[in-house]
Amino acid sequence: MPKHLVIIGAGAAGLPVASQVRKKNKDIDITVITDRKYFAYSPCGIPFVFSGMITSFDTLILRDNKYYSEMNINILNETTVDKIDLDTNEVFFGNEKLKYDILVLATGAKPIIPPIPGINLEGIYFLNSLEDALKISDALKNTKSPTIIGAGAIGLEMAHAFLKKGLKSRLIEMKDRVLPNMLDKDMSSIVEDYLSSLNMHIHTSTVASSFIGSKKVTHVKANGNEFETDLVLVSVGVRPNVELAKNAGIETGITGAIVTDASLRVRRHGKYLKNVYACGNCIEVTDIITHKSTISALGSTAIRQGVLVADNILGKNSVFGSISSPSIAVIGELEVGTVGITKERALEYGISPIEGNAKGLTRAKYYPRGEDIYVKILSDSDYRVIGAQVISKEEVKGRIDAMALLIGRKTTVHQLATSETSYAPPISSALDPITMAARKLIGSD
Repeated sequence: MPKHLVIIGAGAAGLPVASQVRKKNKDIDITVITDRKYFAYSPCGIPFVFSGMITSFDTLILRDNKYYSEMNINILNETTVDKIDLDTNEVFFGNEKLKYDILVLATGAKPIIPPIPGINLEGIYFLNSLEDALKISDALKNTKSPTIIGAGAIGLEMAHAFLKKGLKSRLIEMKDRVLPNMLDKDMSSIVEDYLSSLNMHIHTSTVASSFIGSKKVTHVKANGNEFETDLVLVSVGVRPNVELAKNAGIETGITGAIVTDASLRVRRHGKYLKNVYACGNCIEVTDIITHKSTISALGSTAIRQGVLVADNILGKNSVFGSISSPSIAVIGELEVGTVGITKERALEYGISPIEGNAKGLTRAKYYPRGEDIYVKILSDSDYRVIGAQVISKEEVKGRIDAMALLIGRKTTVHQLATSETSYAPPISSALDPITMAARKLIGSD
């Protein structure tokens, strides 16, 4: 009889497992279970629907149930798994149970709900799904003064989207800068200056202490001030969704996420299980710089892990290595990229970083439409590149991707400073800003 593969979670990790296994094996039974109504969509595109750059939320849905049905993949949406029994190889939901031969946990993450008084008032939202986005979109029809708690990538992208709708949102961030997990303060100030030029109200080093209102939120109290508001988006991060796994006896690590081996098999009672895998942002991964456990919230990481799990289910012996987490946010006209670790993170792990900064142009000085580009490179005491941050209105992604490759190959700043780069006036300057920053770091400029 064919084996039964059960996947819990239908996001960027779970669905690639199902699709890749089905492409190479037509006999195995595949069931994907998700508590969401909507699946197979791009969550990264949600802010751009709000801004009007994308016409509708429907555009974000990449595949429907019919597509997976035709692939002979059974999708059980709006279905919550209540229990996993690793001894009997069964999952339980409602009054039903399902036997599996291979189980994959791709349960993702859930939003952090800060313990702020009034957090349960009407008008306070989180953005973790397409369902959440539709609720916020409906609420915006009667909104005049939105507030965003948290100045990470999602918070800033949504704040700019609200601006495009003619709503001047207030942004409250407890740390001393916007994008605190992506940028150091000197680079963050470039983003803040851009947002301030758009008349966005930004409050850094500010803690939201309570939400005020009898039934619906009317004010946010922060640092002793009360700000009027009629909609609050709380975007202070996510944590791995692991309760189901923990209740089954699957081990979690220092980050709170699921522990796996290099093949992404889970661990129970100190032993890795041959037939149970986990992937996506519910699992721990290893940071390539600090060699410490961390969590990757990137969709690109989840897809790679899903494909790797599928390969191993199909009999390969693939392993998942350390990550440098190249990421990029597009906030209005500004592209903001980062890879590796920031100065703050380096210091947390006992690394004394050396910095090199450069400002250049994306095209030759005399060529029209060139944009300023800001680059920061970090190295350790051995001059090994450990991080890079790039900000401009164009040409950021390619540089971040290149730096991810160089960090993975343990490139030194000296090698970077003397490496060859291409040049043509319409698309680059003669000396690339990455090279300029590397030369400054080693004192050659």
